[in-house]
Amino acid sequence: MLSLVSQLGPITSRDGFAAGVELLGILNECQRDGPVSVVVEDLHWADVTSRRALLTTARRLRGDRVLLIVTTRPETSVTDGWERYRLDPERCQCVSLGGLTTADVGELARQVGMPMAQRDVDRLHRHTNGHPLHVRTLLSELTPEQLAAADVGLPAPRSLASATIARLADLSPEARALVSAMAVVNGRAPLRTVGHVAAVSEPTRALGELLPTGFVTWRSNDVETPIEFSHPLYRAAVYDDLSPTRRQALHRAAAGVLDGTAALEHRVASTDGVDDQLSQELVDVVERERGSRSLAAKFLLWASSLSSARPRQEHHLLGAARFLLADGQTTRAAELRPRLEACEDGPLRSLVLGVLAYNQSDFLTAERWLLRVASQVRGDSTDKDLLAAALARLSTLYCTHSRGVEAQACATQALSLGASDRHAERVAWVGLGFGEAISNGAAAGLARLAERLPQDPDDVEPEDVDLLVTRGALRAFAGRTEPAIADLRAVLRRARDGWRVAQLTRAHLHLSQLLFSRGEWDEALVHAHVSLSLVADEGLLSMRAQVHAVLAAQNGARGEWKTAQEHTESARSALSDYRVLGGVIMTQVAAATIAWARGDPDGVIAALSPLTATGDVLASFGWWPMFIAALVEHGDLDAAELRISELAAMAEKLKRDLQARIDGLRARLALARGELDAALSYFERGIGLVGPDDPLLERAALHHEFGRFLHARGRRRGAVDQLRDAHDLLARVGAEPFLRRVEEDLLACGIRSDARAKRSPLDLTDREQDVVALVCKGMTNREVAAQLYISAKAVEYHLRNVYGKLGVRSRRELRLQLPS
Repeated sequence: MLSLVSQLGPITSRDGFAAGVELLGILNECQRDGPVSVVVEDLHWADVTSRRALLTTARRLRGDRVLLIVTTRPETSVTDGWERYRLDPERCQCVSLGGLTTADVGELARQVGMPMAQRDVDRLHRHTNGHPLHVRTLLSELTPEQLAAADVGLPAPRSLASATIARLADLSPEARALVSAMAVVNGRAPLRTVGHVAAVSEPTRALGELLPTGFVTWRSNDVETPIEFSHPLYRAAVYDDLSPTRRQALHRAAAGVLDGTAALEHRVASTDGVDDQLSQELVDVVERERGSRSLAAKFLLWASSLSSARPRQEHHLLGAARFLLADGQTTRAAELRPRLEACEDGPLRSLVLGVLAYNQSDFLTAERWLLRVASQVRGDSTDKDLLAAALARLSTLYCTHSRGVEAQACATQALSLGASDRHAERVAWVGLGFGEAISNGAAAGLARLAERLPQDPDDVEPEDVDLLVTRGALRAFAGRTEPAIADLRAVLRRARDGWRVAQLTRAHLHLSQLLFSRGEWDEALVHAHVSLSLVADEGLLSMRAQVHAVLAAQNGARGEWKTAQEHTESARSALSDYRVLGGVIMTQVAAATIAWARGDPDGVIAALSPLTATGDVLASFGWWPMFIAALVEHGDLDAAELRISELAAMAEKLKRDLQARIDGLRARLALARGELDAALSYFERGIGLVGPDDPLLERAALHHEFGRFLHARGRRRGAVDQLRDAHDLLARVGAEPFLRRVEEDLLACGIRSDARAKRSPLDLTDREQDVVALVCKGMTNREVAAQLYISAKAVEYHLRNVYGKLGVRSRRELRLQLPS
């Protein structure tokens, strides 16, 4: 539910992340008329989804003319990321408000027309501890004589609640009944509706008595003339003062007047003890509406507390935990762990504890629990669904550890069960596709997915975005760069229908790697930065190492050594918390890429040698050529020859076209052995076969090495042509370390090459560089904002800063100075 955020604008999404991005758009429109101030009081009372939505918005306000003021009680723990945001001095200015000082109390008394002697101010301050609302209430409640009577103690409200109740006690029974009903309804509601709950015949007259107290507000110009408390503290004071019997009666009355989920909530609140019928109605709503997972979890938790039979209590509790996990609320589900573990042993309990462990990247524990499900099922339809879900999750778990055969077996069995759980079915297909690819190559995995997905990514259903991410990744592993990019861009378009943040993050990360390989380095860095922001903001801890590794490699290839080292260290730190095989491989490949950029073949060999024992097939095509080239440069020619043969055999078996890269490696090996004619033949064939699906750095390296070879044989013109081809490729992307080596060889040929593609200057921030990269591709401000999950006003702000730093006045001048 989004009861808080929906008050800020017309929000259509139910998911917190999506609602936050919607709110960002609303605030962007509001800024057209000037700066905007958003005030949210008492965040600790807001619903979880609203808190997440508001945090999503707050994190993405950069350069917007928006002042966001959020208040919360210091003694109340508001989790789900707000605490970390509060402690970030670059994003948030935290102001801790204590009580009023004695001087403040005296000034407040003077301003309300009740000047007081200093001893009376001191007494009032001691009595209220400086609580502003408490002080203000007593100043409005008491006469000057009462406040000054030294021999008589102040009225004894030990809290603001008591003062509130004291003020209401002077009102008529009808007014007190109306305010009690307001406290139970708990939110803005039509006056007539609240009057029915209160059983007040003339609610307008009762409201007339309440308004002078300042406790309530009335929107008389609205069609339904809604009323609400002016501050939640007043509502809490009234609600807490109600006797259990009165509170129960009002909740029962509200259930009779309201409808839908609101009526059910009041029925729950009015129930004394267990109520199996109401418990079943809550369950029926969950099964019938299939709406918000967060709301379903809340209803099942209530159903659990209302059930008389322990088996039903536990079943609903476990069901609630499943919804929380599916909704990404792993922290909330983890809070239930003691109660979950106390449930009777059974397949549902094992499944929930297994998925919880999986989401927390405790894979050994997850495997143990998920395998346990298979030994516990009995064979009925419910158990069939549980078994399918467990097997599907096991298949993806095995994929993360390159256990392809086991992944296929689990996924195939899960699909064969014909379970009704569509989510489990999709997870099983993910495991089947990747499992097949791990065992038999990406092409085989793609053939599997072709049985399930249409070829056109725009024809894929929004709920199948997980499968589209999988196909995009497998197409990348298969060397099918353009179709892979098409799939992943479609994910970024389609995923916004469902806002699966983890899938968005993976899509951005895979797209970053593909664009980097193809030679679109600026946009690649944009997607890597977006991945990092999503990982940090959404707590996707198991992906931290992979994202930092990608950023390390990309910055290293540019010669940004300090930044590359920082990301390498962050990746290694992340692996100490969540050691996932994919993160290990990508971190080592990043270290090798940095070593390659530095011209350090020993560093490349040291980084990649441990990976030769991992058994990873999919990712190895990306790093084996770099490893073999380093072996040749190091002089370990026999080992290089063996690895080339293994790479060629593996490529043939898995139907991967690596011929240009293999010919380039064989050319270097032949050259190192002094077999010049063979080297020339391999170089010429490799140059003829190389294409855009081959990584840019390897394309450039092939031209570079061939140019050096030709120069050494006295063929200057051919050498210059090859070196210029290498130079053009590297200059376009800003691969400074590689480019310098090519320029040295061009200079040896008598060619001075000063023409460089202009890059973004070093004083641009990461976000400014991201905005520039997308603007130079021709995107509008709105398109850039959508890509970066920020507001259009933030894009305008960053562009203004860029214009000032670069001395340009328009997008056209920007593109001329920094071509895409």
